[in-house]
Amino acid sequence: MEQRYDEFADWYDTYVTSGMGRPFARSADRLLARLLGAGDGRLCLDLGCGGGAHVPALSALGWRVLGVDVSAGQVGVARRKGITAMVAGAGRLPLADGAVDAVATIMTTTDFDDLPSVFGEAHRVLRPGGRLVIVAAHPCFGGVFVERDAQGACVVHPGYRRHERVERHPLLGDGIRSRVGVVNVPLPALLNAVTGAGLVLRETAEDDGEQAVPELFALAALRPGRCTSESSPEPTCTSGASSPRRE
Repeated sequence: MEQRYDEFADWYDTYVTSGMGRPFARSADRLLARLLGAGDGRLCLDLGCGGGAHVPALSALGWRVLGVDVSAGQVGVARRKGITAMVAGAGRLPLADGAVDAVATIMTTTDFDDLPSVFGEAHRVLRPGGRLVIVAAHPCFGGVFVERDAQGACVVHPGYRRHERVERHPLLGDGIRSRVGVVNVPLPALLNAVTGAGLVLRETAEDDGEQAVPELFALAALRPGRCTSESSPEPTCTSGASSPRRE
């Protein structure tokens, strides 16, 4: 994935911060605020941070942000903005167990080839009671096999059920996906990867846009463990749970 994005790092940053992708990015930020909540100075890992397009939204919520991305080109863009970011793959993070209070991953699920390993790592680096928030293209209405008309209605073409990478398709358009490809992620594949990693699903949401059919989907899940602190977005007590078994 690093080679795919490195070539387009600056182009993509412009696309999401001031170009055609900006409305989607701002809609994603609103979902992030809704499901993640106030940070109160705690540490959030921006998993797949790219050029840091969503770091201002995380910082505005009061989170200290550490970005990580497999693309050195995109991490370079983030660092030029003063963002603390490092180059690493999402399936093997250079962080200790329980190192962060939250993990946010925004518009990335269609880039990850192995969702179970990604969410297994999210589980590992989250402290007990910590929260994972995922904001993604809607698996049902925002995938590569979905065609929208001018009124926002959509037709789902054959292929929705397949969890696979798609490099070429007439519906990829002329944005980033036509350049780097996309992983089609059916809704069960996403949800099962989260719960299979040992995380507990707490809330789901769709975007607040004006389209008749939603374009974005978000969820919040917790790593089970001891009671969270009073400053957590949603204090809770759960029984202890070990990290998911790795074969």
